[in-house]
Amino acid sequence: MAVLIITIIILSIFFSFFSDVIGKKIGLMDTPKQGKIHLNPIPMIGGLILFFSILISLIFTENLIEQKKYILFTYLSIFFLVGLIDDKFNIHSYIRILLILIISIIFISSYEFFVIEKIFFKNLNSEYYFGKFKIIVTLICILLLYIAMNMADGINGLIISFSIFAIITLKYFIFLSGFNFIDIAILTSLIILFFFNYNNKIFLGNSGTTLLASYFIFTTIEQNYFLKIDVYSVISIFLIMGVDMVRLFFLRISNKSNPFDRDQYHFHHILYKKYNVNFAILIYIFLSFSPMIFSKIFNLPILIFIILSVLVYIAILLKNKKNEEITK
Repeated sequence: MAVLIITIIILSIFFSFFSDVIGKKIGLMDTPKQGKIHLNPIPMIGGLILFFSILISLIFTENLIEQKKYILFTYLSIFFLVGLIDDKFNIHSYIRILLILIISIIFISSYEFFVIEKIFFKNLNSEYYFGKFKIIVTLICILLLYIAMNMADGINGLIISFSIFAIITLKYFIFLSGFNFIDIAILTSLIILFFFNYNNKIFLGNSGTTLLASYFIFTTIEQNYFLKIDVYSVISIFLIMGVDMVRLFFLRISNKSNPFDRDQYHFHHILYKKYNVNFAILIYIFLSFSPMIFSKIFNLPILIFIILSVLVYIAILLKNKKNEEITK
């Protein structure tokens, strides 16, 4: 384990230091344009670093014959390639979504465990089975999480810090399991990448965000199939980015624009403009993970704190809207 961590640290630091050279060489530079807040071209090789870190972790995996490790790596790799192609050639959002759906349908058809056939409500101690709708439900959940994570990637350090907290929360507090080698590789790389991303030296790119989305998609669906996982606990983590995604969809449609177009009306952009990047990340992380934390501390149903978190989210948006009207 120690050797793996040291190897990933060296790899991540090396490629991060030379990210500008590598980004220009392979044509992965994010140039400033409408809907973005950076002013200079930034290399988008964070996804590459994450991918190679995961690849290296397979070498250290003790039980390489375990089929699911290869299935997970294959799923991550294909999602990563979709994101990488988008970073390189800027493919249309609808094409990306179609590719994600096709990939997911293939995996659903191939592996019995890769389907959301039921959800568990801990407070009621009961399960609800989707029956013939399980494939549709699975595809919808995959698509929503993929879109939500990509839309939440807008300010330095947010998706990386969110992913670090999400992996720890899912593994230890929801799945009640320890870290495997892939988890360690991702976490180690993310910690190193946070420093460079926060200082505007490197971006995850669509490849990085898509890879992380595929990791959360695969692990939650797999664990939900074998274990009784409280649906509210999982929802609580991704709720803020999910609610913000829905809000932006309705806002853009009402403005007669493409719901997948970039703009600066995201919740994280509003926080960034109102405060600064530090407070924006802290507030976003707090609203995303406080329901789980407080439900554990006070031993109360997590749904109570989910509602409170959403109310705070709405209050911040309303206050921002009121301030904008006053300034006008």
